[in-house]
Amino acid sequence: MKYEASISGKLSASSVQVLTELAQNAKRELEQYETLSEGIIINGSIQSGLPAFGTMTDYEKNGLQTRIKNELGQQIFRLSNLSNVVILTNDGQTVFDLGYEWYPDNQLNKLAEAVDTSPGNAYWTYIRSNRGTNRIALSRMIYAEDNMNERLGFLIILIDEKVFSRNTYRQVDLGAGSSIYISNANGMVVSSVSPEIPQGTLFEKSEVFDKVTGQFKEQAFYARVGGKKTLVVSSYIRSADWYLIGLVPHAFLVSELSEMRGDIVFICLLTLLLSGMLALWIYFSISSPMRSLLQYANQIRLGQLETKIGTSHPDEMGKLTETINRMVEQLKLLIYQVKTGQQAKRDAELKMLQAQINPHFLFNTLNSLKWSAMMSGNESVKQGIESLSELLRNTILVKEELIPLESEIENLLHYATIQRIRYGDSFKLSCGMSHEELYTCLVPKFILQPIVENSILHAGSEDGRRVGIKVEGFKDGPFLRIRIEDDGKGFDMKDVQAREKSHAKLSGIGMANVDERIRIHFGTAYGLITRSEVNTGTETIITLPILTKEGQEHV
Repeated sequence: MKYEASISGKLSASSVQVLTELAQNAKRELEQYETLSEGIIINGSIQSGLPAFGTMTDYEKNGLQTRIKNELGQQIFRLSNLSNVVILTNDGQTVFDLGYEWYPDNQLNKLAEAVDTSPGNAYWTYIRSNRGTNRIALSRMIYAEDNMNERLGFLIILIDEKVFSRNTYRQVDLGAGSSIYISNANGMVVSSVSPEIPQGTLFEKSEVFDKVTGQFKEQAFYARVGGKKTLVVSSYIRSADWYLIGLVPHAFLVSELSEMRGDIVFICLLTLLLSGMLALWIYFSISSPMRSLLQYANQIRLGQLETKIGTSHPDEMGKLTETINRMVEQLKLLIYQVKTGQQAKRDAELKMLQAQINPHFLFNTLNSLKWSAMMSGNESVKQGIESLSELLRNTILVKEELIPLESEIENLLHYATIQRIRYGDSFKLSCGMSHEELYTCLVPKFILQPIVENSILHAGSEDGRRVGIKVEGFKDGPFLRIRIEDDGKGFDMKDVQAREKSHAKLSGIGMANVDERIRIHFGTAYGLITRSEVNTGTETIITLPILTKEGQEHV
């Protein structure tokens, strides 16, 4: 469309320029006939003969015609394309007629009358002879040479239209199928070289002529001529009040474009074919590896992990294949590790079942010793064996890491009973909670025993004074705080690092172990804080979250 608009614009400008030059040619051609007519008008024989022509005898009229012919013959016959030169009186009588054709229906008198309506003393029009030949007619009034207000008669010059068109525009071609013609001010065709545009007709008056003389004067525009889209260009011939009109078929303007469209269609089809081939190549280059990967994935789903996909191209699919291969290798390693772990677990379970036999012998033995001590009346030994049995039972058989605080205190009391067998009444242990519901709180197992053990072993003084150990718990906002304090000899806090771990402890559990287990379970906000003064005593505060059996924290 852009190409068509560009070509149309350029050809329109070019055609307008060509028609402007042709209009100048036509103007020069018409001017020579006007010059000839002026020479005829001022001829002395005509100026003197016309006023007296009505009173002349036939002999005098014949003599006048002979003089005019002799005086004007050479001047007239110099122009070979003249068919007739006619001189008429005011009342239409023929004074002089040099030519070889005549015109029916009194056409010459009508031409003389039309001069009165023309804006100047020159009226150009079209006329057809008795033989059907096309003629261009110039009509002028003959005025008296010494009095321009006195009209003597009329001069009519008839020109061969074929010669006129040949001399002006016939040789010009605006393009294949184009036409050039001339119409007068009424739209009648005066001259034409195309048989489709006959002279003397109103050719496409509404579609072409009315627009040429109206809004598109001396402009190019498109119109429907003969049912076809046609570019119309025009140029005005002012001297004759004519319009030189050129018709250029739109098909000629876009003829190259039609060929170009064929080339474009061919290029598009070729591009589409190449694009399709490229798309197929891309499709197969992706779909084939994808099918291989899908088949490989199905084999993996069925457990066939030994199958390995082959190498692929060094592209994204190749990288994906390599990644899946590494994933399968990792999966095989994990499966091997799981199998190994399961086998180790089965071995451990077997050993555990075997090891469970030993505590039964231990508990049966302790039970026998308890009944022996009871039969012998040794109550302290009996209580010690009973506490040891319960303590070992809770240590060995209870697998939970978090137990109720009440159970933890029971374990602590069993431990104290055992220690009294060794240390007697060297210490006094008391336990209590600020609220009864605190006994149901969950705490890590064996967090009180190492702290109380330190107080029993290290808080006693050389004077044999009885050491008081108090364990109490209270609620502090969202925290459960358990205070273990004694009134023993205490120690210097500078030596706390050296005394952080005790070497006399049950089941290898020390205070540092207790603090670490609490922090692992609940975070760094929880743990142990120990304060001590020499000869005053030691205080240890355990900070824990308030948890129920369901593991929910109370606020």
